[in-house]
Amino acid sequence: MEMKANLKHKKGSFPPFLLVFLVSFALTLCTPLKVFGSNSLIVGVPIQQSIKGNVIDALGEPLPGASVVIKGTSVGVVTDFDGNFEILDVSQDAEILMVSYIGMKTNEVPIDFNVPMRITLTEDTFQLDEMVVVGYGTTVKSDLTGAVSSVSSKDFEKQPVFRVEEALQGRAAGVQVTKNSGAPGSDIRIRVRGSNSINGNNQPLVVLDGVIGADLRSINTNDIASMEILKDASATAIYGSRGANGVILVTTKRGSGEPVVDVDLFTSFSSITKEVDILSPQEFGSIFNLPVVDGGTDYQKAYFRTGITKNLQVSARGKGEKIGYFVSGNVLDQSGTAINSDYTRYSLRSNLDIDLTDKLSAQVNLYGSNEKSFNLVSNGTRTSPDVRAGITSILGWDPTLPIRNSEGDYNLTSVNGNGLTNPIAQRRESESYQTTNSINANINLSYDITDNLNFSVIGGILYNNVLGENYFGIPAGSVLGPPVGGGNSRNATTLQNSNILTWNKDFGKSNFKFTGLYELQSVRIKGLNANGGPFSIPANFYSLDLGTTPSVGAFLRPSEIESWMARGEYNLDRNLFLTATIRSDKSSRFRPGNQVGYFPSGSIAYQFRDLFGGAVERFKIRGGYGETGNQDILPFTTFSDLETGADYPLNGTALSRGFILGNLGNPDLTWETTKQTNIGADATFLNGRLNLTLNKYWKNTIDLLLNVPLPTFVGGGNITRNVGEVFNGGWEVSVDAVAVDLEKINWNFNLNYSYNQNEVKSLSDDQTEIFFNPSGGLTNSAGQYVRIAEGEALGDFYGATFLGTHKTGDADVTPGEANYLRDADDAVALSVIGNGVPTHTWALNNTITLGNFDINFLLRGVHDFDVLNVTRGAISQSGGVQSLPTYGENRNLWTPENQTEVPTGGDHFINSTRFVEKGDFIRLSNLAIGYNIRDINFMRSLRVYASGQNLFTITDYQGYDPEASSVSASEGTASSIDYGAYPNSKTFTIGLKIGF
Repeated sequence: MEMKANLKHKKGSFPPFLLVFLVSFALTLCTPLKVFGSNSLIVGVPIQQSIKGNVIDALGEPLPGASVVIKGTSVGVVTDFDGNFEILDVSQDAEILMVSYIGMKTNEVPIDFNVPMRITLTEDTFQLDEMVVVGYGTTVKSDLTGAVSSVSSKDFEKQPVFRVEEALQGRAAGVQVTKNSGAPGSDIRIRVRGSNSINGNNQPLVVLDGVIGADLRSINTNDIASMEILKDASATAIYGSRGANGVILVTTKRGSGEPVVDVDLFTSFSSITKEVDILSPQEFGSIFNLPVVDGGTDYQKAYFRTGITKNLQVSARGKGEKIGYFVSGNVLDQSGTAINSDYTRYSLRSNLDIDLTDKLSAQVNLYGSNEKSFNLVSNGTRTSPDVRAGITSILGWDPTLPIRNSEGDYNLTSVNGNGLTNPIAQRRESESYQTTNSINANINLSYDITDNLNFSVIGGILYNNVLGENYFGIPAGSVLGPPVGGGNSRNATTLQNSNILTWNKDFGKSNFKFTGLYELQSVRIKGLNANGGPFSIPANFYSLDLGTTPSVGAFLRPSEIESWMARGEYNLDRNLFLTATIRSDKSSRFRPGNQVGYFPSGSIAYQFRDLFGGAVERFKIRGGYGETGNQDILPFTTFSDLETGADYPLNGTALSRGFILGNLGNPDLTWETTKQTNIGADATFLNGRLNLTLNKYWKNTIDLLLNVPLPTFVGGGNITRNVGEVFNGGWEVSVDAVAVDLEKINWNFNLNYSYNQNEVKSLSDDQTEIFFNPSGGLTNSAGQYVRIAEGEALGDFYGATFLGTHKTGDADVTPGEANYLRDADDAVALSVIGNGVPTHTWALNNTITLGNFDINFLLRGVHDFDVLNVTRGAISQSGGVQSLPTYGENRNLWTPENQTEVPTGGDHFINSTRFVEKGDFIRLSNLAIGYNIRDINFMRSLRVYASGQNLFTITDYQGYDPEASSVSASEGTASSIDYGAYPNSKTFTIGLKIGF
């Protein structure tokens, strides 16, 4: 017992990171002391005895605060921070212990007076009394009045997840997570109940451990304990002007129990799911009467490869009498399926929980990460298929040529290519790096003024530095000219101070809770950029000054926001629930008089119990209304700016540079406001084994911060105004069930479905439609290819209607050319030809346990949307763009003898119904199988697993991937445009998790 006492004494101090690991390993190697043995001598056994033991979870982790009660009595105790308990003076007649813990299934076990008992509790997947984070506080899940979805680390811990956003995919109704690009480190699109803003950002707000504005990409997934997604305005209004797009609350892991160490490592192998059908070198040469040199080249196979990902995660956690800690380190090394596309991330985290006194406690969180992306693929292409050797240029390059000539040099150009450059050469001879360093740090001091009154202070900093380095080293003399280079640096620092007062008190069956907040946040973004070239000699990014026309630029974007918030909550006997919130935000981005916005919300819920003879155990109806805002404009948008003009001669010789009016400011700008109404219901059946959640919502965004064109007599250009309205409305259904719950066989599943309909209610007074090109211009197009119009949905494609080809004998046309629908003036008629925003999404999550084996799979469906396949359009035409007609359908090219619907030339519009395809798909996003062993030798646990991601996709789309898009993740007005988009890959993973 001497050794045990000494170990407990040392737990009060927190050792350095390395020492934690060493002590943890030493503890696991020690043989536990045998306190009670079968040979113990018992003299004079009393009538009253004691029971000792330890309560743990399925992973062997201690459960502090678990309730241990002798069945049929009120005699019991609560476990200590190591999960230990002791009940004194227990009658010999006692037979059963009832052990319970929030989020766990209650376990009844026979009492053993002879030896310390070891009691294991398993997770209650659908426990309604678990705590959820709701912003500036927590509440019991069954007490929620708003639309909130929760994703726990237990929901995704059995599958390898590279990114936090992937952990959300398919796990919450109303939350659509789209991997726009398979490029390592690329942004991921998240929409909570559709897109609200036309010009602004539509990504949800991220709050990490209470600090607003974190970047999900930089966060290590294994550090996350839970994520709550606030969806309706009664929940998001607490974040006021930044809650319009929904809010994701991320809570990281904390320390508890005895010191433990966890190691997680896996390796993944990725490949594209399919190849695009293009002509072989021999077919291309035969159709277009071209020679094939040395057998030609399959450029798809030359460009794509097997991507390899290696991940190592090590963490240690524990808790002493005064200090708890969670520390972790992560290394992620990912090579993409396209050559020269790589991503690495290194991260370190330290979370400390310190009880300074009986009333004062502190949480100190520090997280740092370093990310590096190599040879960024800007979703393939923008204004030209050849930029950075994107996918369109690979598919449209001359297949009759080998990559290198007989002398070992690149075949840079093709006589058939009309100005094309070898895309493999361009890819390999270019360098494009982006390095991101991030620091997230915060301290939370909490003081219990009384048993019912608490005051807490959060101080946080988010620092983000991005350095971009580009050098495009195509040798001098190529068709794209000599090498050029450029780069940029961006620093963003966010400082936050939150002061929170919470009062919580019961009065009989009534409970009142009040939360008050005063918050300040300052954001300072600054950056510079430099470009150089062309270079007459080989150079690199650090030789920009050698270019003949170097240029530099810089910017500074400071902003501040000051906030007040009050929230009142009331419940009567856990049946009637009322919540009301008011938040005031004052933003420096607007002029005085327009800086302050008020964002109210209110919700009500009533919970019925044991309806229909107990068939329905709980049935809750909910309703809520709230207003949120959006201030997503650049600082100083309300001010006009001046730009330097051209040099003008004065006095005949001297040159003087003057100023001209640049962007015209609007001093009357104010908040973009979203008003949302939500009604919902929650029902529980079969002793909590079946849970149903239903939500119906109506969301109107008014006073849009919209760029409106100015008339030419004032100089043209645009001005930002508060005009326009966008509507989103829909349904969400979620079913959680324990289908099988036996001793060694368990099957849990979640099925969720979402429907969202979008409509532009109005634009500005002097415009009813807006046209633009979100993925860059097209060389051959019938005008701009995306339209926003009153009465229509966001995401409409605009273009021509393809009617096939002109046939021999048609009047006043050239046979074989494309035929389009025309108007009364014989011009090509333009109209809406598709929409890229899905309206229906669903997902089925399954977790099955068979003894020591576990199986997890996620099946997703996305429906009712189109894809504008610009890539197919570019490689289907015969001239006019920077690609060759290599698409496979050219095997069936129109000829006088074979008059097909594949045109030979003439007008050829990419934005036409010919290249709009149905994007609907069903995808097996994840399948994981694992084998688990507990308490073997010096290991606490061991799990060996294998998994596959994107194993199959059912779709009619002819491109690589219906989910990939060349539109940025934040874009709200368009989606599903495949202009050389980097496809998501099929991935196989093997991994190992070890607990010490």
